[in-house]
Amino acid sequence: MNRANGISPHAKKAELLSAVFTLCGLDPTLNSLELARLVDQSRRVAESRIRRLKPGRIGSVDLDALGHVVYHWQRTSKYLDEDGRPLRLPLRGQGPSLQSLFRETGHKTYFPSGVQHLRDVGRVKKTRNGCYLPCAEVSIVQSLSPELVELLAQTINRVVTTVLHNTSLRKKDAIRLVERVTMVPDLPRREVNAFKLFAREQGGALIDTVNDWLERRRGNQVPRRTTHAGRLTAGLHVFAFVEKNSK
Repeated sequence: MNRANGISPHAKKAELLSAVFTLCGLDPTLNSLELARLVDQSRRVAESRIRRLKPGRIGSVDLDALGHVVYHWQRTSKYLDEDGRPLRLPLRGQGPSLQSLFRETGHKTYFPSGVQHLRDVGRVKKTRNGCYLPCAEVSIVQSLSPELVELLAQTINRVVTTVLHNTSLRKKDAIRLVERVTMVPDLPRREVNAFKLFAREQGGALIDTVNDWLERRRGNQVPRRTTHAGRLTAGLHVFAFVEKNSK
């Protein structure tokens, strides 16, 4: 247990399992014996995958903190030149620096490792004079890491939670969370790369717009009297998929 707040360190995993068992429970054709068989089979498949993956890691990467730092860099006047472009920043210094960015965004203790993580996930590049510039709009973790596994688990749980939330609202005019999908079963294989590029462009534009809206309203912008209990995690997850059709 997390003695500070009484929350189990595995609470997210419990939520994910609850979501999976909720889906199973909603299937009237799935009895308890068949469910037990599926659970045992799934565990064995998972163990086999883990042995093959041998996940690497680059330390404990806080993707939200990294995104927050780069957003502040690209949107705050003291970190922009006269043309509105991000300044080249030294690691430390009296004026604007990477260290001051981490401090101003509330991630002071993450600064030493956070700088390396910015480079590892491709968000900044180091210039010839030893300064840094943002060079990408998204973080890309090249190897499977515990953070990505956690993100995957959270994504599955959030999809189920969104569906359950929307279907539990009784009022017809209640505001429901967006949950949409578009797909075709017969895209020619030659169009796959074009689809990947198109989906990246369209999805990236949507994410940028939503991220800008969220960043301007996140917790550090509200009065200090607002308690932690009055804040919620909110976001939008966009992903594309290509899969083989079942025979």
